[in-house]
Amino acid sequence: MNSNNFFYPLSGLINAFTSIILGIFVLSKNQSSIKHVSYALFCLSIAIWSSFYCAWLTTTDAKLALSYSRGFMAGAIFIPVFYLHHICSLLNQIEKRKKILILAYLFGIVSLISDFTPYYIANVKPRLSFKFWPSATPLFSIFLTIWALIVIYGAYLIWKAHKSAYGLEKNRLRYVLIATVVGWGGGATNFPLWYDVHLPPFLNILVSAYIIIVGYAIVRHQLMDIEVVIKKTLVFASLFVIVFGIFVGITLLTQQLIAGGRLLGLAISSVIIIFAVRPLEDMIVKTTDRYLFQKKYGYKQIFSAFIDEVITVLSLDEVIRKTIELLEKTLHPETAAVLLLNRYEDKYISYRSSGYGKDIALETKSRIPTLLMAAREIFSVEKPGNPIQATDDLKQEMKGLNARLAIPLLLHADLIGIMLLGKKKSDEEYSQEDLDILTDLARTEAIAIGNAQLFAEAAQNERRAAIGTLAAGINHEVGNPLNIINTKIQVYMMSLEGGYYKDKKPDDIISESTEIMKSCLQQTARISDITKKLSSFAKPSKDFRPELTDIEEQVDETLAVVGHDLELERIEIRKSIEKPLPKILSDRRQVQQIFFNIIKNAGQAIKTKGVIEIRAFDGRDGNVKIEVSDTGAGIPEDKLDKIYEPFYTTKEPGKGTGLGLAIVRQLVWRNKGDIKVRSKVGEGTTFTITFPAAK
Repeated sequence: MNSNNFFYPLSGLINAFTSIILGIFVLSKNQSSIKHVSYALFCLSIAIWSSFYCAWLTTTDAKLALSYSRGFMAGAIFIPVFYLHHICSLLNQIEKRKKILILAYLFGIVSLISDFTPYYIANVKPRLSFKFWPSATPLFSIFLTIWALIVIYGAYLIWKAHKSAYGLEKNRLRYVLIATVVGWGGGATNFPLWYDVHLPPFLNILVSAYIIIVGYAIVRHQLMDIEVVIKKTLVFASLFVIVFGIFVGITLLTQQLIAGGRLLGLAISSVIIIFAVRPLEDMIVKTTDRYLFQKKYGYKQIFSAFIDEVITVLSLDEVIRKTIELLEKTLHPETAAVLLLNRYEDKYISYRSSGYGKDIALETKSRIPTLLMAAREIFSVEKPGNPIQATDDLKQEMKGLNARLAIPLLLHADLIGIMLLGKKKSDEEYSQEDLDILTDLARTEAIAIGNAQLFAEAAQNERRAAIGTLAAGINHEVGNPLNIINTKIQVYMMSLEGGYYKDKKPDDIISESTEIMKSCLQQTARISDITKKLSSFAKPSKDFRPELTDIEEQVDETLAVVGHDLELERIEIRKSIEKPLPKILSDRRQVQQIFFNIIKNAGQAIKTKGVIEIRAFDGRDGNVKIEVSDTGAGIPEDKLDKIYEPFYTTKEPGKGTGLGLAIVRQLVWRNKGDIKVRSKVGEGTTFTITFPAAK
């Protein structure tokens, strides 16, 4: 056999192999379903056609070639008949199309009888590089016309149903329609040579594409309600096609470039295949795993565990970050976003999102928030019968946000936020099970967000309260440099008025004036530094912004805020910072707030005179440790495990909110640190904070 034609019989073999495997697989799942039976018969007819096709192109005997030609046509005759039957069963239109199906089967039976007569295939003769190719007769031309009309009619039924379908059903039919165009288009390239049109059947291999695309729809979109994986079959078929392509391609290339190079081509192909087959297999396995056979998560359990966990998280960043990660892990949406109500701007603004290239926002009076507030349940673009009327304007707004689901986050009577989910990466529709679990998630999410927002507001109030502490020291910290500036200027003005500079040389006057101005500038720099520290400490920080942070610098800035107040209360501050001390990667403002709350608490624990000692050192274990000790009253042992609970306090009524240490622990954890406490009544308390050293 001419090596140039090696591809064609092998394409028939591949078509036969894929159709047999998938046909048996589908039939084994439900032998009583007409959908499964008609599809299996369709695959069987392709297998018969393809098997005889391969035998016909490999034989060297003219009589056998004629017999094999009639054999493959016996299979080909019923391919469109079973195809139409299968399409009608998929669309639940068998009764509706019963008469047409009967006519199609009669056509198949008559054509099968005619196939074994000279009036159908008269003979075989050489065409192009093929030794034996059948010649068309008038009867065959009639057959081919009706054969094509049946295929076109089946494709029309799919196209028509696809136009009116919705959601998952639309996806299913889309793949069947694509498979029809690709598969039948490839198979049709076999017929031009019957009429001496010199076009080889180079797309015959695409018949397998129909099988593979429908296989994808079976696995990925539950076509015919099958959910079982056919991974090994697809991997083997893909690997077989790629290896064959390498083998034939290199062999033909070397034969064209090098005279008598067939053996060299075979040798090169063999070497490449030996080294490439394992990486190719791994690549195909990973690809099919990713796009067809993604691990099915027991996401009910994952959601339940998450709901139990998130309700206790008091960090808004953590609540929403974990929610987005959960949705990506379980439902695999192309886009996901959590929008929270900003009352100042009267908008729902994205707090965190995935898959969006920009921030998104919704006016509170726009369609989605208005209708979610009215319906108080999930709105799905894909789900018919929504309580929310899916108007064109609403659909357009959802489309503009690339969203399929809009999930209300309701707290009491308020819509505090909205979760948006785009279509699944698998093109699957959101099931009722998905909507039920998302409803439970939204209820818990709203409570968690409400708690986190309340906690964040309380934390900011604590921070603002620190400004009151700072105000007590402003007169001292800012007053001193102001007094120096005022004194120097007054002395200068009195000297000027008293004639002190009358007999002075101009250079001396300029020199003395320069010194006075330098001194004043130094004092204004001190004031500027103090106000910057105040501004930095008071300014709220919404986002977590880690940076290289110097512990000693943050301790000094915190003491600038609270130190003078402690000194007025006759509390001595002792600072011991190891040098050099590794820096940490943290949010600088949050570290300041941690130190402020700990040091302020230490001062409040000391009733009369006392000492607060701040030590920072390298733990020699990859961590930096900070210890804050006081000589205060101490904490009873039975209360140590409660001090981090929100709103729990050991202070007198009106002296504290009980949020300081709860905030401290949240901030320490957010910066990947840890906090421990040891205390003894009557002797004092030591807090030890540990942060990973920056690498």
